[in-house]
Amino acid sequence: MKEILTNNREETQQFAVKVANLSRPGLVIALHGDLGAGKTTFTQGYARALGVTARVKSPTFNIMNTYNGLDFPIYHFDAYRLEETGAQDQGFEDYVGTDGVTLIEWPEYMADLLPNDRLTLHFFRGDGDDDRIIRIEGVGQCSELEVQL
Repeated sequence: MKEILTNNREETQQFAVKVANLSRPGLVIALHGDLGAGKTTFTQGYARALGVTARVKSPTFNIMNTYNGLDFPIYHFDAYRLEETGAQDQGFEDYVGTDGVTLIEWPEYMADLLPNDRLTLHFFRGDGDDDRIIRIEGVGQCSELEVQL
């Protein structure tokens, strides 16, 4: 497991560009962290790096937003509202790990759909207001991504 420190939104988004440059269709990225920890900031930088020009925001009320990247779609989930109902039988499995990249905020509420191969990022607040510690863990075949980051 690796950790990096970012000191502001721009550095968090620069890290997202690095992840985006290594991404391929089928990749699932699990984004763990409290409210305001940097998950959506990361996703915004990630989507921009892949050519998304639309406004990227957390899909809290929709649960999932789809963005068209230059080469493949990006499926952005915010599973927070699934805490009580879970993700089974809602059709989400049609998107996770398929033809695009899947980013999941609050992945613990979609745990039954998480593949064995995934990139897990844990976001923590640092000492300064804008400091973030990002813990990187490649699970299964994604362990090579962890090394490259």
